[in-house]
Amino acid sequence: MSSSGVSFSGLGSGLDIQGIVSQLVKAEGDPQKQLLTNRQTAFNTTLSALGQLKSSLSAVQTATDALQNLDTFRTRTATVSDSSILSATAIPGTALGTYQIEVDQLAAAQKMASTGFTSGASTVGSGTLDFSVGGSSFSVSVAATDTLTNIRDNINSATGNNGVQASIINVDNGSGGTVSKLVLTALNTGSSNAVTVTAQDADGNNTDAIGLSALASNNLTQISAAQDSIIKIDGMQVTSPSNSVSSAVTGLTLNLNKAQVGTSVAVTVGVDNSPITTALQTLVTNYNKYQSTNASLTSYDQTSNQAGALLGDATANGVNNALRSLLGQNYTTGSATIQNLADIGLQVDKNGVMSLDTSKLDKALTTDPDAVKTMLTDSTNGLSAKVDAVLNPYLQFDGVFDSRTASINNQLQTISKQQADLQTRLDQYQKSLMSQFTAMDSYVSQMNQSLAFLSKLN
Repeated sequence: MSSSGVSFSGLGSGLDIQGIVSQLVKAEGDPQKQLLTNRQTAFNTTLSALGQLKSSLSAVQTATDALQNLDTFRTRTATVSDSSILSATAIPGTALGTYQIEVDQLAAAQKMASTGFTSGASTVGSGTLDFSVGGSSFSVSVAATDTLTNIRDNINSATGNNGVQASIINVDNGSGGTVSKLVLTALNTGSSNAVTVTAQDADGNNTDAIGLSALASNNLTQISAAQDSIIKIDGMQVTSPSNSVSSAVTGLTLNLNKAQVGTSVAVTVGVDNSPITTALQTLVTNYNKYQSTNASLTSYDQTSNQAGALLGDATANGVNNALRSLLGQNYTTGSATIQNLADIGLQVDKNGVMSLDTSKLDKALTTDPDAVKTMLTDSTNGLSAKVDAVLNPYLQFDGVFDSRTASINNQLQTISKQQADLQTRLDQYQKSLMSQFTAMDSYVSQMNQSLAFLSKLN
């Protein structure tokens, strides 16, 4: 170490051998390293740009493929003239038309209550309670020590019980106090879901009001009877165990709110075009995002002198030209007035921006809905099929994008190997230089020693 703090590795020559070797290696390797780095950056930029373009094109294809969903063109509305009496919903494909509905009776669930007990802690008796409800049955064993609360809980947790709910209510006894009653409620409406309770009373009498038989059906007070809903559709009676009636008109569900005998409610099943509008608006959004992505990747900014990553790229230009040409084509629809996308309000301006005129679309759907459907969904000549024909060669497995991506990745692997090979060569070059400079330094050191010795002789 010199007084200046600089390290010299050349003991004989006084030269900074390490520094000299480093500079020589740097001068040899940097130009080659930079060339490989530049190529690597360019390939990665292209790879990223192709990924962005592919993603935006996939979104366009997804939007047009969604038009093939049959329900998009079969969605229905269900309007009701008096929603206080009933509401209605219709699934796609429900037959169009108007029905006159009269609600004569609502479906109800059975509810029964026991006589009053002192409290929920009162015992009732012992034996077994057998329940029958909705075509199934289950049993509950009752011990002499079981309270009314225990019996309630055991009913609710009984294996096989999927039709009755037990509860305890505390009510006035008429003398200023309260009594507790066990209430049994059917979980489902309809006469077929009525609850029947029989007792196997330990006292030997299964029907009296003493002991466990006090909880048998014959000793319970019916609060509400199990009954079916009754409606008339265009004067024809329909009975249902539920207040949601879906079996009368295929695809139409009637949700009953109240009974009003003699009052007719009009239920109209109509066409719902909103899914078509939504699907086309999604296409507009996705197409414009694609156009924005494509423009940024293929344009040249004269202000900053920056070129897009895919400027002049054959793939980007080819697919964009094909798409724009397709969108301006005529379609065979069987209609003289609906023959191209502009006729249904879908158009692309000179800048490539797509828009949807919903007024034109509504008019076309009113005038000739089948022509609109044919234009968009025909399996051979519809918009969706034509977009697939253009984009599939690019987007499918092993298509243009996959092939180019694979090619670029192969070239990136080659560059990585070249970088590794270059570093190996530079390491060897550095070792060679160090060996040469070290030998030179040793020779200089020997010469200096010889000179020093000769100077002493003089």
